[in-house]
Amino acid sequence: MYDFDREVDRRNTNSIKWDKREEVFNTADVIPLWVADADWPTAPEVIEALQQRVDHGVFGYTFAGEEYKKAVQDWYERRYGWRIRKDWIVFLNGVMPGMHLALRSLKKNSFKALIQPPVYFPFFKAVRKSGLKVVENPLQYKEDSGYILDLDDLSAKINNQSPDFLLFCSPHNPVGRVWEKEELLAVYEICQKNGVIIISDEIHGDFVFNKNFTPLASIIPKDQPEIITLSSPSKSFNIAGLQVAYAIIPEVGLRRSFKNSLTGIMPHPGPLALEALRAAYREGEDWLEDQLQYLRDNIRAAREIIAEIPGVKAAEPEGTYLMWLDFSGTGLKEKEIEDKLYHRARAGLQPGRWFGTGGSKFYRLNLATSRKRLRKALKNIAESLSGGL
Repeated sequence: MYDFDREVDRRNTNSIKWDKREEVFNTADVIPLWVADADWPTAPEVIEALQQRVDHGVFGYTFAGEEYKKAVQDWYERRYGWRIRKDWIVFLNGVMPGMHLALRSLKKNSFKALIQPPVYFPFFKAVRKSGLKVVENPLQYKEDSGYILDLDDLSAKINNQSPDFLLFCSPHNPVGRVWEKEELLAVYEICQKNGVIIISDEIHGDFVFNKNFTPLASIIPKDQPEIITLSSPSKSFNIAGLQVAYAIIPEVGLRRSFKNSLTGIMPHPGPLALEALRAAYREGEDWLEDQLQYLRDNIRAAREIIAEIPGVKAAEPEGTYLMWLDFSGTGLKEKEIEDKLYHRARAGLQPGRWFGTGGSKFYRLNLATSRKRLRKALKNIAESLSGGL
């Protein structure tokens, strides 16, 4: 019903993905498949709601009224069976600002935070800029079965270093894992036993293929678990530039401290941001489902081409619209890989080393673009690695 093949010219719109190509890849002549936003317009229902709000013409100070919290509540109950209370919801301008604020306002004794690389690289900055030390609990990579959590190492790191926080990524960016309930419970039990606060980035939760997404806090057998869930419709509906997000914090003490830290620092999301959230969650579900099907077909198309490229393997995403590609089998050094990617294939994939331990010779591919553009980039990569172009 919706057209995701139509290519919109995003150049010269101050798009980070398109207008910073030369800065990132040392050439503007690449197909940008890096920043995690989509190349298609948001849902028409969202655009119509925004237009109506624009037509009103007054954009004064705005607060998040009850209808916006109800939209979030209904979304989670309808899609994930999680009944959240209105007072658990705290509106934000973005998931990462929320993470920074949580780390700064809730740190306790050790001034350390665990992360699980290779992982979304702003996690590293959030920890360090908040005056904490990074403690790594790397994911384990099995060539035959993909990525798993190293729970023994997680227990050991917590016992030995007593971190205040675990920054958890679910679904995992960039490796695309959708954690099973048993894995989620195991992580929670280890952290809960040792007083570690979990900050769970679940912004990609609506992008799950052939599995079910489970919000971590939704399955905890405790009324008020020490978990801060951070999410947003920004990825799901391609509205990241409008800057709207929220935290879900059941535990009253954590929520009070977190909200106190917002005062005077983070403004409420603006009227257009809130209206986009409401319209997306109330009227955009059919568009989201069509987008998910288009992405499934993009995954299939990418898999077919990558299977024919010697030395390159794809960790097919269970969730997110990101594909994690292993170029280590090419036998090339990273500089050689990137010369072939950026200057021969003209394909702007994100270097895996940005994502920390375990990222070397991996590259993150953003699938949220037209199938024609995706095929062209991947066929260029295949040709460049075989000595062509």
